Amino acid sequence: MAPDYFDTQMRRTDLAWTDWPAVETFLRDELICRVAVNDTPFPYVVPQSFTFTGDAFLIHCSRFGRFSRLLHEDPHIGIEIDRPVALLKAPKGQNTSLEYYSVIARCKAITRLNTQDVIAHQNEALGKFRPEKDYTAIEPGAANQIVAIRCEIESLSAKKRILADGQYSPPGQPQAPYLRYPFERGASVSGLPEEAFDPHRFSRVK
Repeated sequence: MAPDYFDTQMRRTDLAWTDWPAVETFLRDELICRVAVNDTPFPYVVPQSFTFTGDAFLIHCSRFGRFSRLLHEDPHIGIEIDRPVALLKAPKGQNTSLEYYSVIARCKAITRLNTQDVIAHQNEALGKFRPEKDYTAIEPGAANQIVAIRCEIESLSAKKRILADGQYSPPGQPQAPYLRYPFERGASVSGLPEEAFDPHRFSRVK
């Protein structure tokens, strides 16, 4: 069942990605998001590794940088995640395009500085990257260098343009005779080999 924050209404209805289980799988698999915070006169955008929890994105940053300062001043942020799939070419120049998946979320950032709160946040975030849980405990000194940020989702929308789903040209226009050139698969959790999650890898190192 889709969460209440999932917004499926958009101008280009042919591009609306409304399959929540597929969107959720995408968010749990992707590695990098882009986070926009309010600044003057331009937004400040940073790439972040992230963990999607179902109702929030978990990220972190240094306590001493511009990003943490701006979050303290205004916790309202935008998050974007995308995956290019293929280059599309057609005889008409305006029909050169891309296949892609993308998600945009509006969130409110809740920050934590307490050492134990930061460690708990980081342990939750590590579940995506180290489900084998073979690591030693996070040291308080390391936790005291970062801000734990829980980006609670207020609204989230998703788009996709995939030829296999019949999404060709804008509504009312003839279907363009596209040629499709897939990109190599990008970085993702599911793209890692099985040995990346071997809980005994370090115990075998001599």
